Amino acid sequence: MTIDETAVAIGDTVVRGFTEFATNVDFLDVGDGAYRAAKRCLLDSIGCALGAHGTSVINALESVAATATSLRPATIIGTTIQTTPDLAAFVNGSMIRCLDFSDDYFGTDESNAHGNNGPHPSDNIGGVLAAAQVAGADGRSALLGIVIAYEVCGQLVDEVILRSNGWDYTIFHAVATAAAASRLLRLSAEQTANAIRLAVVPNLAVHESRIGTLSNWKGLAGPNGSRNGFFAAQLAQAGITGPELAFEGSQGFMQQVKHTFSLGPFGGNGRPFRIENTYFKHLPMRYEMQLPVQMALELRETVNPSAIAKLRVHMEKKSVASRALEPALWRPTTAETADHSGPYLIASALVNGKVDESSFEPQSLSDPAVLKVIDTIELIEDPEYTAAFPWPMLCRFEIELSNGESITVVGENPKGHPLNPMSDEELVAKFHNQVQRRLGATRADQLLETIWSLEQEQSLARLFDLMVVRSDG
Repeated sequence: MTIDETAVAIGDTVVRGFTEFATNVDFLDVGDGAYRAAKRCLLDSIGCALGAHGTSVINALESVAATATSLRPATIIGTTIQTTPDLAAFVNGSMIRCLDFSDDYFGTDESNAHGNNGPHPSDNIGGVLAAAQVAGADGRSALLGIVIAYEVCGQLVDEVILRSNGWDYTIFHAVATAAAASRLLRLSAEQTANAIRLAVVPNLAVHESRIGTLSNWKGLAGPNGSRNGFFAAQLAQAGITGPELAFEGSQGFMQQVKHTFSLGPFGGNGRPFRIENTYFKHLPMRYEMQLPVQMALELRETVNPSAIAKLRVHMEKKSVASRALEPALWRPTTAETADHSGPYLIASALVNGKVDESSFEPQSLSDPAVLKVIDTIELIEDPEYTAAFPWPMLCRFEIELSNGESITVVGENPKGHPLNPMSDEELVAKFHNQVQRRLGATRADQLLETIWSLEQEQSLARLFDLMVVRSDG
């Protein structure tokens, strides 16, 4: 596929950059490393989605999706429900994101934004799969769509200061899914440019989704951004145009978020794609808390949590909160708040020796032993850790015990960080822990085999058939 250079030769340079990448990137440009990375991300995402199957939030979303029909339907993961593709994008993305176990991306040592935003790029996979189904795409094309979405999302993570200016990252997913869906739907260069414009201008979201007591929307906002990106591609396919200077105009994105940026180099021509530096989670919680909780689990082997008088946790600025300004993090009452609360997660790991789905049940949130340890915890910024973030991620515990003894523990790069990666075997083990209880061992293995060889599939029909959760197991 080649781009008509005259179609987007003027106007917004960011729109043009994303358009040229999404339209021009070739299967051969991607290479085995990025395709393998895309399979790892899809495997991890499907595991997370099936792990969330049957939860109250997903049941509610499925009930909404089941009311809609389409001449070009897409399928809800784990079910035979056929719905409109934009609703499938939303529900499937939400299923992936629901348990806060899905992947993340903060950038590398080349990132100019230094991890200001940490969106879950897998929030886009629901939109990519919906576009692939509607387009009748084969498995190799679906994998290319995932690579495109992760690359566009990663570009924005690398270059844009957003979170600290009060905005949420969901617009990144709108742009990323619009670019990937445009490629899968075989849009022209001009249509692709309009899809990106239509993803940007209507979809700025405020960061209030992630402040205070967190609601269900915390895990749904990103997938909704992806849904909006898919819708933008549909509009562009039908001939709808968007504002030319969506990013760079006098009232455009850059003006609203008070940050001017330019795109860096894209993957290809020997340069790794951003999907190859995906951050995977080995624990179901906010990514920045993976390392402190990992350290707490190790500390528990030598320190009785009831003997802790004071626990000072030194981290980068982004993860630091105070009890005075964010009291909900010291007494979380919802699962969404708890899986983003450093004090709760660290205390729960110290007391219980684990953090899993049971850690976010109401009785766990009110456990007196956990609450006692929470009250010893203070979060403190270390400027050197802020400067280094996210490449590497660093943390330090300074512990005072009730007998007067002091202990210092230092940690670097949680399991799953690109500098401390999860192996294929570890990702497969995580997948099986979530999927076997839904599908049984035999179909879980068949699904796994299909993902690893997805480029051989002529459509996504087998993938979705294998994911159906049956009442007989």
